[in-house]
Amino acid sequence: MAKSKNHTNHNQSVKNHKNGIRVALPLYKNNSQRGSWLPALVNARRVRKANQKTAKNARRARLAAFRATLKK
Repeated sequence: MAKSKNHTNHNQSVKNHKNGIRVALPLYKNNSQRGSWLPALVNARRVRKANQKTAKNARRARLAAFRATLKK
């Protein structure tokens, strides 16, 4: 009696790539804040907003300085 086939990888990579191999999302995009301490969440939201304002103002200042160098 002939031996039976034990293992094959035939067509597996084709099947894997058929819908694309997706990279898992980074953990920081999946973390839910639900159930966390509410005052900390509110504070974090305010800090994020303040950081955005600071970054926007810094960018405006850099652009103004750059435009001033162009006018010279």
